Amino acid sequence: MLLIQVILTLGLLSPAVQAADSAKVKQKAVETVDAAVEYTSEQKEEFQKKLENHLKQLSEEIKELKAQAKTATGTTKDKINEEIASFEKKQNELESNLKTLKKSSGKAWSEMKSGISSAMDKLSESYKKAKNEFKNTRSE
Repeated sequence: MLLIQVILTLGLLSPAVQAADSAKVKQKAVETVDAAVEYTSEQKEEFQKKLENHLKQLSEEIKELKAQAKTATGTTKDKINEEIASFEKKQNELESNLKTLKKSSGKAWSEMKSGISSAMDKLSESYKKAKNEFKNTRSE
């Protein structure tokens, strides 16, 4: 056992053994990188699906506000229409971000994720506030 440690320490192994060990290390490194890329790709796909679902939900919410605007009058109707315009603008921005996200890779998508997530959260909160503000209100 001591002899093996001395041989390893002094690097007295044959070049063939060193090359085989080097090849194994390289193979493991490649496998590790491949696994990381696959994991990142899966995360990206999952996030894209989440964003697509959020956009579908936003479309439904905009439809609800439009239906509410039809029955509202006066300043309430104006406020609802302003909110609708704001939501539609944000929806278009998110759709644009989704297209960019689909084309992005590695680090770029990771950087986009936090900004898009924040925008989705703010948009959801804005909708909840608007819905509560205009609930049971027909005219002012």
